[in-house]
Amino acid sequence: MNDLPLLTALRSWRDEQARTEGLPGYRILPNATLEAIALALPKNRDDLCVLKGIKEAKFRRYGKQILNLVAPYLSDREQETSGKIQDTKNIPLQEVSHSQVASIEYPISDTLTVSQFLDGLNLELSGMAARIKGEVTSVDIRERVIYFSLKDSGDDSVLNCLMFRYQYDVAGIKLTVGDEIIVEGSPDIYKPSGRLSLRVGSLEYAGEGALKKAYDALFRKLEGAGIFAPENKRSLPRLPERIALITSQEGAAIGDFTMNLSRVGFQVHLYPTLVEGKRAVFDIIKAVEFFNRKPECYDVLVIIRGGGSLESLQAFNTESLVMAVRNSTIPVLAGIGHERDVSLVALAADKMVSTPTATAKELSLGWDEARERIDREELFLKTTMEKLARDLEYRIEDQEQLLREGLVTILERVENIRRRFQEKLLLFSGSFRSLQEKLEQYFPAWKLQFEGALGRTHQILDTTTEKVEQYNPVRVLRLGYSLVRSGGKLLHEAREVEVGEYINIELGSGRIEGEVKKVIDK
Repeated sequence: MNDLPLLTALRSWRDEQARTEGLPGYRILPNATLEAIALALPKNRDDLCVLKGIKEAKFRRYGKQILNLVAPYLSDREQETSGKIQDTKNIPLQEVSHSQVASIEYPISDTLTVSQFLDGLNLELSGMAARIKGEVTSVDIRERVIYFSLKDSGDDSVLNCLMFRYQYDVAGIKLTVGDEIIVEGSPDIYKPSGRLSLRVGSLEYAGEGALKKAYDALFRKLEGAGIFAPENKRSLPRLPERIALITSQEGAAIGDFTMNLSRVGFQVHLYPTLVEGKRAVFDIIKAVEFFNRKPECYDVLVIIRGGGSLESLQAFNTESLVMAVRNSTIPVLAGIGHERDVSLVALAADKMVSTPTATAKELSLGWDEARERIDREELFLKTTMEKLARDLEYRIEDQEQLLREGLVTILERVENIRRRFQEKLLLFSGSFRSLQEKLEQYFPAWKLQFEGALGRTHQILDTTTEKVEQYNPVRVLRLGYSLVRSGGKLLHEAREVEVGEYINIELGSGRIEGEVKKVIDK
């Protein structure tokens, strides 16, 4: 049986994934787990999750890719009828050992070139990641790569190291000869020279003294640049709802945070990261950048972790992470526990508190105060309404009494008016009868006087009518005379008109209109 091609494919995939995520290869999957996969050839989720090193979280992240890599080799395994391992079902998969993997007979009949051999050797070495402590004996800082060497203080052993420039910048450490540091990485042979070096992914100071010195120096630099200045800090929303949370998915910090967060409908979006040691810098920066791609979706960015020493909090005292926090579009609330010195990330945040529990309470404070105020206002409103109701009741009773008294007064006045009206009505009846008697007494005389006056008036009208008829112009016209007008003006003499003018002649019956042809003035 030959599992080398699958093992090679798995290691190539693991290394590519490590480069993509900026992590050491063993953090994706260690060599032992890759060898167990190549040996067991898992077909599904259950087969894969029983292998040592594959948990539910790993399967969710990489399971589909691993099964896709294994699938082409399953048919070859089923066709084999002999070999050193006949039935993997009889071997507890979680206990597959290196000795079983070593029993696989890899063909070595082919002659390799130097390049092929070094490629294979580097593939093996990539799984031998380690965390190493030593003293810096040389530093060569170039544009893209940093070269340095570490010495063992016990026997003067020397290890050549290299680190890509962007990883070095993120680490936030300026290497100098004599520094005692801790590095993480995996060995690698540079093919053109055959030189073995440790390819470093992260580095940190070793010991509290060096860390405190670096902390103080960076603090002074950032303080001088105004990174911690109060005037540069933003206020957190009073009633935040959408929380972008950066912390480890495991550990007490997230539990303390969620347990102390008020139940007011917070929308918490978690980006799980490392929070321990220098390796966490890359994770946390990625998380800050991830949330800031859509800052409008979040009210506050929260970074938390439990308490720790200066060494364990190195990631939060890194300049690159401090600047990422300071440049965040989303307001930042930091709840990073500490023993003595406050982390620089916490100092750069818009608001800092001492623990994850305090962070939850800070976010809940506005809501708790609002809830207490609503309770107070509710009690005040209830008390006020009860008082208003009592006052209104008293006023209604007073107005009712006044209304009763007013109605009695009105009824008395109405009765007085009715009585006086009846008295006046009796007096009017007497006066009316007296007036009627007088009219009957004087009516004959008034009638004679009226008839005499009416006769005299008729005589006057008849005389006047005769005079009006006598002087009526129409009567004159009926006798053969006429009235001549020009422009509405009555003419008395011929010279009052000129040739060409139009005249109007009114006769006893009808009218004549004409044009003056000739004027004869006698």
